[in-house]
Amino acid sequence: MAPDVADRSAGGPGRSVAARRRPAAGYRVEADAEYATETTQDRYVTDGRSIANLAAAIRDAAGPAEVSDRLEEVTAAHDGILAALDQLLHSLAALYDGLGGPADRHIAARMRFLAEHRLGPIAADLLHTRAELADRSTAPARPGTSLPAAPPTAPAPTASGRTR
Repeated sequence: MAPDVADRSAGGPGRSVAARRRPAAGYRVEADAEYATETTQDRYVTDGRSIANLAAAIRDAAGPAEVSDRLEEVTAAHDGILAALDQLLHSLAALYDGLGGPADRHIAARMRFLAEHRLGPIAADLLHTRAELADRSTAPARPGTSLPAAPPTAPAPTASGRTR
């Protein structure tokens, strides 16, 4: 129920369904009191907060495989953080191309340069790091420490005396 809708069953037309205000990543959020509990998660997390949460998850990761999974959110080509930053820089360049001021073409070129020549090496390094961490999670800790393969089992005799 919207917070400005009167709840006639709770005391007449003068009382609104009072929405409890809760802070969510620095914003005021209105939620019906009956639905807002201590376990209710914030719905509107800023992009900066989301990245900070990702950094915290990397710090708290149990091992290389978990860090590799988290880096996928950063390096994914279609919807990763770096792909979004690339889109942002190119959008800024397009905006400055259309403004027509004396310095605007220079700023647009600078945004494209950042997207193509500075962001690319960062993405390549993080992709390499992610792959290296994924390899660590599948390989033994040290060479020669893996358990030997189990010996083949002996054939089992059947009721007719034959072996399988």
